[in-house]
Order: sequence, then structure tokens, then C-alpha cells
Amino acid sequence: MRIKSIILSLSAVTLGVTALSGCVPVLIGGAVGTTAFVTTDRRTTGAQMADEVMEKRIHYEISQAIPNNLHLTVTSYNRRILLTGEVGSESDKLTAQRVAQNSLEVSSVVNELMVGPVSSVTQRMSDSTLAGKVRTQLITTSGVSLNQMKVTVDRGIVYLMGLVTQEEAQKAADIASRVPGTKSVVTAFEVLSTQEVQELSLIHI
Repeated sequence: MRIKSIILSLSAVTLGVTALSGCVPVLIGGAVGTTAFVTTDRRTTGAQMADEVMEKRIHYEISQAIPNNLHLTVTSYNRRILLTGEVGSESDKLTAQRVAQNSLEVSSVVNELMVGPVSSVTQRMSDSTLAGKVRTQLITTSGVSLNQMKVTVDRGIVYLMGLVTQEEAQKAADIASRVPGTKSVVTAFEVLSTQEVQELSLIHI
């Protein structure tokens, strides 16, 4: 099972780091600390609210810029944007990248759009079912919290975003890769140190 990782440390989220193709492989190495601080969402309340608004706004903005041959899923986590789905051309893919990057409050964009025909309704239903199965497995596995991440599935590819430690990232990717129907796993996590997790947990007390 292929697992591709796109990792950004929390301290590096500043001036809109951009991944045009989302194809830079980064190894997740080493176990870090503890997973004791996983019971609450590590995002600030402001970031949580912004993510919900940004997903809808950016979807609308890209749909206006690319009115045809588009199947788009926009996932936002901690103001970082993941684009998945299908577009009709490389030019459209770059347009989607530009629109998302220029949208209000976006810190960075991971562009995993595929150039090709839009997926069928049957494929999308299958993707929705697979996403539910992955979430269920994450919920029932110790050492990983679904509160810290989002799961998106397109064409059988599982995408994981969130604020996690390296240990949590490794475990989540491994869990997702073992769910029947998963073709590959792409992780776009912001990786935290143990100290950063502890500091964020104090903010939510």
C-alpha cells in the first residue's frame, strides 16, 4: 500500500507555503512523546470556524473560475487547504491553485486535483462509504484521535489532514492503508512536537 506524506511543521505555517502538485514525498520518521493530549480539537476556535467558512467559500470561488469539467472537494484544516477531485486540464488545475491560494486567510494549499474525466456517481458513493470506514477505524484505535484530523476520499485515495505528532501521523496512515478499498494514502499533516501538543492542550483548559 502506497503512503505519500506532505508534512508541514506547525512553526512553518507562516507565509503561505504552497505545494503546486502535492507530490513531494516526505518520510515520517521516529516516534515522538505521548498521545495523552488528544481529547480536544487542537485548533483554536477561530481556526475551526474559519475552516468551515473557507471550505464553502473556496469551493464557490473555484467553481466560478472553472465552470465546466470539474469535480471538486475542498478540505480546510487550520487554514490549510487541500484540493481533491478532477479538472479538465493542467491549466484548470493551476487556476484552482491560484484561486485557493489567493482566498482570504489561506495559509497554504496542497493541490491533489487530477487532470481527467470527472468521477462517476458510483465512484463518489464508494468514496463516501470508504471515508466512513476509515473514520470508524480511527475512532476505535487507541493512540489516534479523529478530533485531530479530517478524512477525505477521492477515487479510492484516502487523504488525511490535521494537527498531529509524528507517532499519530504514522499510526493514522497505517490504519487508513489497511481499510479494504483503500488504493493509497496521502497524509497532509501539520506535525507537532510533544511540547507544542502540551502547549495547545493548556490553551483549551
